[in-house]
Amino acid sequence: MASQQQRGIARQSAWPDLPPELLERIVAVLAPRDRVAVRLVCASWRACVREFFPTDLPFEAPRLLLRRPGTGGWLAFFSLQHRKILPFMLPANLSAGRCCGHIGGWLAMASDADRSILLCNPVSGKSVALPPPPVFPVSKMVLSGPPTSGCWVVAALGRTGTIVLFQPAVSAAWMTIGVNEGAQHGGFRDMAFWSGRLCALGHDGAVLAFRGDLRARAAAVSLLREAEHPVGALEAGHWRVYLVEGDGELLVVRKLYMVRRNSEAVDLAVEVHVLSSAAERKWELVEEMPGRAVFVGSVVSTAVPLELYPAAGLRESCVYFARREVEMLAPHAICEYSMMDEEMRTVPIAGGHSADVEPVWITPFV
Repeated sequence: MASQQQRGIARQSAWPDLPPELLERIVAVLAPRDRVAVRLVCASWRACVREFFPTDLPFEAPRLLLRRPGTGGWLAFFSLQHRKILPFMLPANLSAGRCCGHIGGWLAMASDADRSILLCNPVSGKSVALPPPPVFPVSKMVLSGPPTSGCWVVAALGRTGTIVLFQPAVSAAWMTIGVNEGAQHGGFRDMAFWSGRLCALGHDGAVLAFRGDLRARAAAVSLLREAEHPVGALEAGHWRVYLVEGDGELLVVRKLYMVRRNSEAVDLAVEVHVLSSAAERKWELVEEMPGRAVFVGSVVSTAVPLELYPAAGLRESCVYFARREVEMLAPHAICEYSMMDEEMRTVPIAGGHSADVEPVWITPFV
Protein backbone atom coordinates (compact mmCIF):
# COMPACT_ATOMS: atom_id res chain seq x y z
CA MET A 1 0.00 0.00 0.00
CA ALA A 2 2.79 2.42 0.88
CA SER A 3 4.54 1.84 -2.44
CA GLN A 4 1.31 2.54 -4.33
CA GLN A 5 0.89 5.85 -2.49
CA GLN A 6 4.49 6.77 -3.26
CA ARG A 7 3.97 6.00 -6.94
CA GLY A 8 0.80 8.10 -6.89
CA ILE A 9 2.68 11.03 -5.36
CA ALA A 10 5.43 10.64 -7.95
CA ARG A 11 2.92 10.70 -10.79
CA GLN A 12 1.30 13.85 -9.40
CA SER A 13 4.61 15.71 -9.13
CA ALA A 14 6.14 14.60 -12.44
CA TRP A 15 4.92 17.49 -14.58
CA PRO A 16 5.85 20.31 -12.15
CA ASP A 17 9.31 18.74 -11.78
CA LEU A 18 10.21 18.89 -15.47
CA PRO A 19 13.73 20.31 -15.95
CA PRO A 20 13.56 24.04 -16.83
CA GLU A 21 15.68 23.45 -19.94
CA LEU A 22 13.18 20.93 -21.30
CA LEU A 23 10.19 23.08 -20.40
CA GLU A 24 11.79 26.07 -22.10
CA ARG A 25 12.17 24.11 -25.36
CA ILE A 26 8.53 23.03 -25.18
CA VAL A 27 7.20 26.51 -24.47
CA ALA A 28 9.35 28.02 -27.23
CA VAL A 29 7.26 26.33 -29.94
CA LEU A 30 3.94 27.52 -28.49
CA ALA A 31 1.97 30.57 -29.55
CA PRO A 32 1.89 33.48 -27.07
CA ARG A 33 -1.74 32.71 -26.18
CA ASP A 34 -0.80 29.10 -25.33
CA ARG A 35 2.09 30.31 -23.18
CA VAL A 36 -0.41 32.17 -21.03
CA ALA A 37 -2.34 28.92 -20.56
CA VAL A 38 0.90 27.15 -19.58
CA ARG A 39 1.31 29.59 -16.72
CA LEU A 40 -1.87 28.28 -15.11
CA VAL A 41 -0.53 24.74 -14.64
CA CYS A 42 1.69 25.27 -11.59
CA ALA A 43 4.15 27.66 -9.95
CA SER A 44 7.26 26.16 -11.57
CA TRP A 45 5.80 26.41 -15.07
CA ARG A 46 4.68 29.98 -14.42
CA ALA A 47 8.18 30.93 -13.22
CA CYS A 48 9.76 29.39 -16.33
CA VAL A 49 7.52 31.28 -18.75
CA ARG A 50 8.08 34.53 -16.89
CA GLU A 51 11.84 34.10 -17.02
CA PHE A 52 12.28 33.10 -20.65
CA PHE A 53 9.30 34.79 -22.34
CA PRO A 54 8.54 38.00 -20.44
CA THR A 55 7.44 40.22 -23.33
CA ASP A 56 4.50 38.19 -24.62
CA LEU A 57 2.66 37.90 -21.31
CA PRO A 58 -0.11 40.49 -21.57
CA PHE A 59 -1.56 40.17 -18.08
CA GLU A 60 1.34 40.76 -15.68
CA ALA A 61 0.44 44.42 -15.14
CA PRO A 62 -2.17 46.82 -16.52
CA ARG A 63 -1.91 46.80 -20.30
CA LEU A 64 -3.51 48.85 -23.00
CA LEU A 65 -5.70 47.05 -25.50
CA LEU A 66 -5.61 48.83 -28.86
CA ARG A 67 -6.17 48.13 -32.51
CA ARG A 68 -3.35 47.95 -35.00
CA PRO A 69 -3.58 50.26 -38.04
CA GLY A 70 -5.30 49.22 -41.24
CA THR A 71 -8.57 47.67 -42.24
CA GLY A 72 -9.37 44.68 -40.07
CA GLY A 73 -6.44 45.46 -37.79
CA TRP A 74 -5.74 43.04 -34.99
CA LEU A 75 -6.32 43.87 -31.35
CA ALA A 76 -3.02 43.84 -29.47
CA PHE A 77 -1.54 44.92 -26.13
CA PHE A 78 0.79 47.83 -25.36
CA SER A 79 3.05 47.36 -22.33
CA LEU A 80 3.92 50.34 -20.15
CA GLN A 81 6.79 48.32 -18.73
CA HIS A 82 8.39 47.48 -22.08
CA ARG A 83 7.13 50.61 -23.89
CA LYS A 84 6.09 48.60 -26.94
CA ILE A 85 3.28 46.58 -28.45
CA LEU A 86 3.54 42.95 -27.40
CA PRO A 87 3.48 40.07 -29.90
CA PHE A 88 0.47 38.59 -28.11
CA MET A 89 -2.60 39.17 -30.29
CA LEU A 90 -6.21 38.30 -29.65
CA PRO A 91 -7.90 35.64 -31.78
CA ALA A 92 -9.17 36.82 -35.16
CA ASN A 93 -12.83 36.26 -34.24
CA LEU A 94 -12.50 38.90 -31.49
CA SER A 95 -10.79 41.51 -33.62
CA ALA A 96 -13.97 42.18 -35.57
CA GLY A 97 -15.69 43.62 -32.50
CA ARG A 98 -15.20 46.72 -30.38
CA CYS A 99 -14.12 46.26 -26.77
CA CYS A 100 -16.51 48.10 -24.46
CA GLY A 101 -15.71 46.48 -21.10
CA HIS A 102 -13.47 44.12 -19.14
CA ILE A 103 -13.51 42.24 -15.85
CA GLY A 104 -11.62 39.26 -14.51
CA GLY A 105 -10.15 38.26 -17.86
CA TRP A 106 -13.45 38.60 -19.73
CA LEU A 107 -13.79 41.11 -22.54
CA ALA A 108 -17.13 42.61 -23.58
CA MET A 109 -17.03 42.86 -27.37
CA ALA A 110 -19.72 44.78 -29.24
CA SER A 111 -20.50 44.47 -32.93
CA ASP A 112 -22.20 47.61 -34.16
CA ALA A 113 -23.12 45.93 -37.46
CA ASP A 114 -25.47 43.30 -36.00
CA ARG A 115 -25.93 44.83 -32.51
CA SER A 116 -24.50 41.73 -30.84
CA ILE A 117 -22.62 41.53 -27.53
CA LEU A 118 -20.17 38.73 -26.73
CA LEU A 119 -18.42 38.18 -23.40
CA CYS A 120 -15.25 36.21 -24.08
CA ASN A 121 -12.15 35.01 -22.29
CA PRO A 122 -9.19 35.06 -24.71
CA VAL A 123 -7.16 32.70 -22.52
CA SER A 124 -9.70 29.94 -21.89
CA GLY A 125 -11.52 30.43 -25.19
CA LYS A 126 -14.91 30.46 -23.46
CA SER A 127 -17.61 32.92 -24.50
CA VAL A 128 -21.10 34.01 -23.46
CA ALA A 129 -23.49 35.66 -25.91
CA LEU A 130 -25.84 38.34 -24.59
CA PRO A 131 -29.12 39.50 -26.14
CA PRO A 132 -28.76 42.84 -27.94
CA PRO A 133 -29.20 45.67 -25.43
CA PRO A 134 -31.72 48.39 -26.35
CA VAL A 135 -29.10 51.16 -26.10
CA PHE A 136 -26.92 50.55 -29.15
CA PRO A 137 -24.34 51.76 -29.84
CA VAL A 138 -22.93 50.81 -26.43
CA SER A 139 -20.22 53.08 -25.07
CA LYS A 140 -19.38 51.07 -21.94
CA MET A 141 -20.27 47.83 -20.16
CA VAL A 142 -19.50 46.87 -16.55
CA LEU A 143 -20.04 43.52 -14.83
CA SER A 144 -20.59 42.78 -11.16
CA GLY A 145 -18.37 39.71 -11.59
CA PRO A 146 -17.08 37.32 -14.26
CA PRO A 147 -19.72 35.19 -16.05
CA THR A 148 -18.41 32.19 -14.10
CA SER A 149 -19.18 33.82 -10.72
CA GLY A 150 -22.87 32.87 -10.49
CA CYS A 151 -25.61 35.50 -10.32
CA TRP A 152 -23.60 38.16 -12.13
CA VAL A 153 -25.15 41.34 -13.50
CA VAL A 154 -24.06 43.36 -16.51
CA ALA A 155 -24.85 47.02 -17.12
CA ALA A 156 -24.66 48.71 -20.51
CA LEU A 157 -24.35 52.46 -21.02
CA GLY A 158 -25.53 53.78 -24.35
CA ARG A 159 -24.01 56.79 -26.06
CA THR A 160 -27.27 58.63 -25.42
CA GLY A 161 -26.64 58.38 -21.65
CA THR A 162 -29.15 55.62 -20.86
CA ILE A 163 -28.32 52.60 -18.65
CA VAL A 164 -29.79 49.09 -18.90
CA LEU A 165 -29.24 46.02 -16.69
CA PHE A 166 -29.21 42.32 -17.53
CA GLN A 167 -29.03 39.30 -15.20
CA PRO A 168 -29.26 36.00 -17.11
CA ALA A 169 -30.09 33.99 -13.98
CA VAL A 170 -33.23 36.09 -13.41
CA SER A 171 -34.56 37.34 -16.75
CA ALA A 172 -33.93 37.05 -20.47
CA ALA A 173 -34.66 40.74 -21.02
CA TRP A 174 -32.77 43.95 -20.28
CA MET A 175 -34.18 46.45 -17.78
CA THR A 176 -33.82 50.19 -18.23
CA ILE A 177 -33.07 52.13 -15.05
CA GLY A 178 -32.78 55.77 -14.02
CA VAL A 179 -34.58 57.32 -16.96
CA ASN A 180 -36.07 60.20 -14.95
CA GLU A 181 -32.92 60.63 -12.87
CA GLY A 182 -30.77 60.60 -15.97
CA ALA A 183 -32.89 63.31 -17.58
CA GLN A 184 -32.41 65.52 -14.50
CA HIS A 185 -28.64 65.21 -14.73
CA GLY A 186 -28.20 65.46 -18.50
CA GLY A 187 -27.88 61.71 -18.96
CA PHE A 188 -25.12 59.48 -17.63
CA ARG A 189 -21.53 59.64 -18.82
CA ASP A 190 -19.89 56.87 -16.76
CA MET A 191 -20.72 54.05 -14.34
CA ALA A 192 -19.14 51.49 -12.01
CA PHE A 193 -20.20 48.69 -9.69
CA TRP A 194 -19.35 49.55 -6.08
CA SER A 195 -20.46 48.03 -2.77
CA GLY A 196 -23.20 45.96 -4.39
CA ARG A 197 -24.67 48.93 -6.22
CA LEU A 198 -24.42 50.35 -9.71
CA CYS A 199 -23.13 53.91 -9.45
CA ALA A 200 -23.73 56.31 -12.33
CA LEU A 201 -22.08 59.67 -13.07
CA GLY A 202 -24.28 62.39 -14.53
CA HIS A 203 -23.15 65.06 -16.96
CA ASP A 204 -23.54 67.64 -14.19
CA GLY A 205 -21.13 65.80 -11.86
CA ALA A 206 -23.78 64.10 -9.71
CA VAL A 207 -23.25 60.47 -8.67
CA LEU A 208 -26.28 58.22 -8.15
CA ALA A 209 -26.37 54.67 -6.74
CA PHE A 210 -28.93 52.11 -7.97
CA ARG A 211 -29.99 48.83 -6.38
CA GLY A 212 -31.81 46.94 -9.08
CA ASP A 213 -34.28 44.12 -8.52
CA LEU A 214 -34.63 42.49 -11.92
CA ARG A 215 -37.29 40.07 -10.67
CA ALA A 216 -39.50 42.98 -9.64
CA ARG A 217 -38.29 45.09 -12.60
CA ALA A 218 -37.57 47.98 -10.23
CA ALA A 219 -34.56 49.87 -8.92
CA ALA A 220 -34.09 51.97 -5.79
CA VAL A 221 -31.89 55.05 -6.18
CA SER A 222 -29.91 57.24 -3.79
CA LEU A 223 -27.74 60.31 -4.31
CA LEU A 224 -24.06 59.93 -3.42
CA ARG A 225 -22.74 63.22 -4.81
CA GLU A 226 -24.43 66.52 -5.49
CA ALA A 227 -24.28 68.09 -8.93
CA GLU A 228 -21.26 70.37 -9.37
CA HIS A 229 -22.51 72.56 -12.19
CA PRO A 230 -25.57 73.08 -14.39
CA VAL A 231 -26.10 70.60 -17.20
CA GLY A 232 -24.19 71.71 -20.28
CA ALA A 233 -22.10 74.31 -18.45
CA LEU A 234 -18.83 72.48 -19.06
CA GLU A 235 -19.50 70.92 -22.45
CA ALA A 236 -16.76 72.89 -24.21
CA GLY A 237 -14.78 69.71 -24.82
CA HIS A 238 -12.13 70.48 -22.20
CA TRP A 239 -13.55 68.55 -19.22
CA ARG A 240 -13.31 64.82 -18.67
CA VAL A 241 -14.84 63.24 -15.56
CA TYR A 242 -14.58 59.54 -14.69
CA LEU A 243 -16.08 57.24 -12.08
CA VAL A 244 -13.55 54.72 -10.75
CA GLU A 245 -13.89 51.72 -8.43
CA GLY A 246 -10.75 50.22 -7.02
CA ASP A 247 -9.77 48.29 -3.91
CA GLY A 248 -13.23 48.87 -2.40
CA GLU A 249 -13.19 52.64 -2.88
CA LEU A 250 -15.27 54.85 -5.15
CA LEU A 251 -13.37 57.69 -6.83
CA VAL A 252 -14.24 60.59 -9.09
CA VAL A 253 -11.35 61.68 -11.31
CA ARG A 254 -11.58 65.03 -13.06
CA LYS A 255 -9.28 66.18 -15.83
CA LEU A 256 -9.50 69.79 -16.98
CA TYR A 257 -7.87 71.26 -20.09
CA MET A 258 -7.40 75.01 -20.37
CA VAL A 259 -6.24 75.86 -23.88
CA ARG A 260 -4.75 79.33 -24.24
CA ARG A 261 -5.98 81.32 -27.18
CA ASN A 262 -3.59 81.97 -30.08
CA SER A 263 -1.19 79.48 -28.53
CA GLU A 264 -0.52 75.77 -28.60
CA ALA A 265 0.16 75.68 -24.85
CA VAL A 266 -2.20 73.53 -22.80
CA ASP A 267 -2.64 73.81 -19.05
CA LEU A 268 -3.96 70.72 -17.36
CA ALA A 269 -5.34 70.04 -13.90
CA VAL A 270 -6.25 66.66 -12.43
CA GLU A 271 -8.30 66.10 -9.28
CA VAL A 272 -9.11 62.83 -7.51
CA HIS A 273 -11.96 62.69 -5.00
CA VAL A 274 -12.83 59.69 -2.82
CA LEU A 275 -16.18 58.90 -1.22
CA SER A 276 -15.34 58.91 2.49
CA SER A 277 -18.91 58.62 3.80
CA ALA A 278 -21.81 57.36 1.70
CA ALA A 279 -24.34 58.14 4.42
CA GLU A 280 -23.24 61.78 4.61
CA ARG A 281 -22.48 62.05 0.88
CA LYS A 282 -19.02 63.26 1.86
CA TRP A 283 -16.17 63.35 -0.66
CA GLU A 284 -12.56 64.24 0.07
CA LEU A 285 -9.85 65.52 -2.23
CA VAL A 286 -7.02 62.99 -2.50
CA GLU A 287 -3.52 64.47 -2.67
CA GLU A 288 -1.61 61.19 -2.88
CA MET A 289 -2.24 57.45 -3.05
CA PRO A 290 0.76 55.69 -1.47
CA GLY A 291 1.43 52.31 -3.00
CA ARG A 292 -1.33 52.65 -5.58
CA ALA A 293 -1.95 54.01 -9.05
CA VAL A 294 -5.15 54.84 -10.93
CA PHE A 295 -5.81 53.79 -14.50
CA VAL A 296 -8.52 55.82 -16.20
CA GLY A 297 -10.22 55.43 -19.54
CA SER A 298 -13.58 55.82 -21.22
CA VAL A 299 -14.16 52.05 -21.19
CA VAL A 300 -12.27 50.71 -18.16
CA SER A 301 -11.03 52.50 -15.02
CA THR A 302 -9.55 51.04 -11.84
CA ALA A 303 -7.18 51.67 -8.93
CA VAL A 304 -4.54 48.99 -8.33
CA PRO A 305 -1.93 48.24 -5.62
CA LEU A 306 1.57 48.43 -7.08
CA GLU A 307 2.98 45.77 -4.76
CA LEU A 308 1.47 43.21 -7.10
CA TYR A 309 3.65 44.44 -9.98
CA PRO A 310 7.09 45.33 -8.61
CA ALA A 311 8.79 45.03 -12.00
CA ALA A 312 6.22 46.91 -14.05
CA GLY A 313 7.85 50.32 -13.71
CA LEU A 314 4.66 51.98 -12.50
CA ARG A 315 4.71 55.04 -10.25
CA GLU A 316 2.65 55.39 -7.09
CA SER A 317 0.22 58.28 -6.69
CA CYS A 318 -0.03 58.54 -10.46
CA VAL A 319 -3.07 58.65 -12.70
CA TYR A 320 -2.65 56.96 -16.07
CA PHE A 321 -5.05 58.26 -18.72
CA ALA A 322 -5.90 56.45 -21.93
CA ARG A 323 -8.28 58.17 -24.30
CA ARG A 324 -8.40 59.60 -27.78
CA GLU A 325 -8.21 63.36 -27.28
CA VAL A 326 -8.57 64.13 -30.97
CA GLU A 327 -10.13 67.55 -30.32
CA MET A 328 -7.20 68.72 -28.20
CA LEU A 329 -3.97 70.32 -29.32
CA ALA A 330 -1.92 67.50 -27.77
CA PRO A 331 -3.80 64.25 -28.49
CA HIS A 332 -1.66 61.71 -26.65
CA ALA A 333 -2.91 58.16 -26.18
CA ILE A 334 -1.33 57.69 -22.73
CA CYS A 335 -0.68 60.41 -20.16
CA GLU A 336 0.87 59.88 -16.73
CA TYR A 337 -0.08 62.47 -14.12
CA SER A 338 1.81 62.59 -10.82
CA MET A 339 -0.45 63.70 -7.98
CA MET A 340 2.53 64.61 -5.79
CA ASP A 341 4.48 66.56 -8.43
CA GLU A 342 1.34 67.87 -10.18
CA GLU A 343 3.05 67.19 -13.48
CA MET A 344 1.94 65.37 -16.60
CA ARG A 345 4.18 63.40 -18.91
CA THR A 346 3.29 61.50 -22.03
CA VAL A 347 4.08 57.90 -22.89
CA PRO A 348 4.55 57.40 -26.64
CA ILE A 349 3.11 54.24 -28.12
CA ALA A 350 5.81 52.60 -30.19
CA GLY A 351 4.73 50.18 -32.88
CA GLY A 352 1.70 51.97 -34.28
CA HIS A 353 -1.99 51.92 -33.40
CA SER A 354 -5.27 53.15 -34.79
CA ALA A 355 -6.38 56.57 -33.55
CA ASP A 356 -9.97 55.78 -34.50
CA VAL A 357 -10.54 53.22 -31.75
CA GLU A 358 -10.68 53.90 -28.01
CA PRO A 359 -7.77 52.31 -26.12
CA VAL A 360 -8.87 50.12 -23.21
CA TRP A 361 -7.04 49.32 -19.97
CA ILE A 362 -6.90 45.59 -19.32
CA THR A 363 -6.15 44.81 -15.69
CA PRO A 364 -4.40 41.60 -14.57
CA PHE A 365 -6.27 38.34 -14.27
CA VAL A 366 -3.73 35.54 -14.65
